[in-house]
Amino acid sequence: MNYDRGDVVIVPFPFVTSEGALQKARPTLIISDHSIDRRFEDLIMVGITSRIVEDLRETEYRIVDGTDAFKSSGLVKTSVVRCEYIMTVPRRLVARRLGHLPDETMEEIDIRLKLSLGIKG
Repeated sequence: MNYDRGDVVIVPFPFVTSEGALQKARPTLIISDHSIDRRFEDLIMVGITSRIVEDLRETEYRIVDGTDAFKSSGLVKTSVVRCEYIMTVPRRLVARRLGHLPDETMEEIDIRLKLSLGIKG
């Protein structure tokens, strides 16, 4: 399956606890642009969490239940895109696609990604 920038997808994440290592399916947002020729089939993503805090950081973006972005995302509850939590994942690890964020939302997320990476302008 093809995945695009702005897709919200589910991937298994490893967690290490006192009981050992586990994997849990988590939503992520694809931020890499696959309209350009790439050497590898990996996807660059940022994490999404449903753990909501009142004081969002500059590198976080809230997707609120009831908004257009939320409705198209496929998420089940208000969530936060964590632009400081960037990972590269092989395409084959994506379990499924939930939805896609609108261009306007991705523009807001791009601002936070630039802040997270220290990119000016």
